[in-house]
Amino acid sequence: MEDPARQPQEAARHRVADHLIRMLEEHGIDRVFGIPGGAISPLFDALMDASIEVVVCQHEGTAGYLASGYARATGRPGVLLVTSGPGVLNAVTPVAAAKLDEVPLLVLTGDVRRTHEGRGALQDGGRENLDVISVMAPITKEAVTLTWPERAGARLRTSLELASQHPRGPVFVRIPLDVAGQVVRTSEVHVAPRPQRTLEDVTCERIAKALERARHPAILVGVGAVRACTPRSVRVLAERLACPVITDIESKGLLPEGHALSLGLHGVGSRGTASAYVAGGIDALLVLGARLDDATTNGFEPLVGAGGVVLQLDHDPERLNRSMQTDLTAACDLAATVQRITELAQTVPAHRARQRRRAVAASISAAQPLTLPPLGAGPHHPASVIAALQAAIGPGATWTTDIGNHLIFTAQGLELAGPGLHLSQGLGGMGSGLGTAMGLASARPDAPVVAICGDGTLRMVGGELATCAQHRIPLLIAVLDDSQLGMVEHGNLRVFGRSAWCESPIVDYVGFARSLGVPARRITTAEDLARALATEDHRRGPLLLSFPVDPEIRASNPREKVFSFPGERS
Repeated sequence: MEDPARQPQEAARHRVADHLIRMLEEHGIDRVFGIPGGAISPLFDALMDASIEVVVCQHEGTAGYLASGYARATGRPGVLLVTSGPGVLNAVTPVAAAKLDEVPLLVLTGDVRRTHEGRGALQDGGRENLDVISVMAPITKEAVTLTWPERAGARLRTSLELASQHPRGPVFVRIPLDVAGQVVRTSEVHVAPRPQRTLEDVTCERIAKALERARHPAILVGVGAVRACTPRSVRVLAERLACPVITDIESKGLLPEGHALSLGLHGVGSRGTASAYVAGGIDALLVLGARLDDATTNGFEPLVGAGGVVLQLDHDPERLNRSMQTDLTAACDLAATVQRITELAQTVPAHRARQRRRAVAASISAAQPLTLPPLGAGPHHPASVIAALQAAIGPGATWTTDIGNHLIFTAQGLELAGPGLHLSQGLGGMGSGLGTAMGLASARPDAPVVAICGDGTLRMVGGELATCAQHRIPLLIAVLDDSQLGMVEHGNLRVFGRSAWCESPIVDYVGFARSLGVPARRITTAEDLARALATEDHRRGPLLLSFPVDPEIRASNPREKVFSFPGERS
C-alpha cells in the first residue's frame, strides 16, 4: 500500500509551479529576486525544492533592479517574483526601465483564482479590477496570463526566449493561484521568436562607402550596440574605416577611451572632445543602436553639418526615425550587420587615416581639460572622488551610477578601457544604481563592483543595505553626500534663477549603514580612503563609504536646455 504521507510530496513535484521553477533551472538561472506574498506563494514553495538561490529584498521596486543587474552580469534573464496588487504595481518602475534599457527580465506574479476574478477579491489583478495586464503591456515585450495549465511550461519557455531576443527586454507572466497549484503533465511545444535579419550586401556596401569617402565621418554607438556587439567588433570596424567613434554614457568604453579613434562621450557626462569634433561638421554619421535622445544629442542639437548624412541601424525599430532626419534607417541584427559592413569595407588609404586621427587629437586639444584636485580635508570635488576610487581599486572593476549629479561626475571621472559602467539611462529612476549594483555583485562575486550613489538615493532605497548584509553581497557603495537633490537644485537655479525644497536633512549615513549590518566609514582625506580599503574587505561583503562633496560644484548638464522657455534663464 502506498504511504499516504508521500502523496502530497509526489503531487507537489507536478504542480504548474514546480514545472515553472524547473524550467528556470533548465535555462541556467541560479538566482531569483523578489518578495514573498500570498498569491505568489506556490512558486516560493516550489523554490524550496530547487537549486536556485532566493534573494528576498526590502521592496519590489529595488528587487526589479537587482534582477536587472543579474541579467546584465550573466546575459540570462533576471527573474523577479512579486505578489499580486501592490506587489506587482511596486515593480512597474524597474520593469519600464528594463524595457528602455534592453535588459531581459522575466516578471512572475501571482493572482487570485480564476473563479474569484471580478467578484471583489482582495488584490484582484483581472480585467475588471486592477487589470495588471493592461498596466504591464506597454512597458514589456509581452504581458500574458497563464490560463491553460498543461501549456504553462511551454508558455514560459517562449517568454524566456522572447526576453532574450534583441532588442532584449522584460516579459510579464501573471499566474492565477489555481493554475499555479494545479497538477499537470505539461507539454513542451512552444513557438520560437523569429530571428532578425542582416542587411543586404548592397546596403552594407552603401554604408561602408559613405564612411570611406567622407571628409569628417563618425560612428555613434549606443545601448543597442552595447547589448548586441562585442567591443572587438566595434574596434575592428572603426580601424578598418579609420572612423572616429562617439559614445553616449551607456556605451562608455565600448571603444577603449584611450584609443586613437575614441572621441569619448557626447551629451550628458561629456568631457567636451566629442562636441568639439561635432562642431567641425560631421558629413557622414553611422548610428548603431543609440537613442538619439536629449541626453545624447545635447538637447536635440544637430549631430551632422549641412548636407551631412545620417545612417541609422538598430535592432529596436522604436528608436528609428524618431528624433532627427535620417538618410537611411534599418531594423536589423546589429552584430551580424556590423560584421558584414566590416567585411565589405575597403581599408581607408593611409593619408586619410592619418588625417582622421589628427582630427581626433585636435578635438581633444580643443576640449577644456578636466583638472581634478586631489582629495582634501574639506568637501570633495565629486569627480575627484570617482578618480580616487578608480585609482585605488584598479582596473577590472564594474561600476554603476544612480541618478543625480554624481552620474555626470562619474562619467567624467572614470577612464574606461572596456564597457564597465551600468546605469538605467532609459528611465532615469533614483534607486536604480544601487539595486543594479547589488544584482551585478551577487552574480559576479569574484569581480569588484562599485556603486556610486547620492545621499538622496540612500534615503530613498537605503533599506536594501539590509539585503546586502543578509546575503553578504560583495559590494563597495560610495555615497557622494552634498545634502541636497543637487541635479534638481542646480537645474532650477540655471533655468529659473531660484530653487526651493531641494535641501536634504542631515543624516549619519555611516551610522545608518552600520545599523543595518553594513560596515561603513566616512572619508574626508585620501588617507581615510586608503585606510578603509586596506582594513575593510569589500570583496567578501558590503562596505559603505560616505564622501562629503561640495554642493556648490555644478555639473554641466545639457538636458537642462529642454526645460527652458522663452524669457527664462538658460
